[in-house]
Amino acid sequence: MEVFSKFLSVTDSTVRLAIPTMALPHLENPGGHDLLVRDWTEQEWNFRLSTRDGDHPKPVFTGDWGRFARAKGLQVNDLLIFTQREDGEYRIDVYRKTDFVLFGQPVIWIHVDQA
Repeated sequence: MEVFSKFLSVTDSTVRLAIPTMALPHLENPGGHDLLVRDWTEQEWNFRLSTRDGDHPKPVFTGDWGRFARAKGLQVNDLLIFTQREDGEYRIDVYRKTDFVLFGQPVIWIHVDQA
């Protein structure tokens, strides 16, 4: 199940990932804890989910997020898709728009590791 997707901003691609507030109900026990997240290479990352108190929680991922962003070479406008499998496992995929053509057809989005 897709929890959220978004195009990355400058801050998202370097420091912390701003999470759409509507995704909070889909994250177990939101606010101030680590989520174990597996990427497309099966590597595990601990993202700390933090929220503000009050009417505007502004959820973000920190923790391993900065290390993940650097390791994957994330850039502004990369497409992030955050999902949860039926077994409860969280998954993250990040794609980059390309100009590649394969067999005469445009390949529009590829994993950032392949860009």
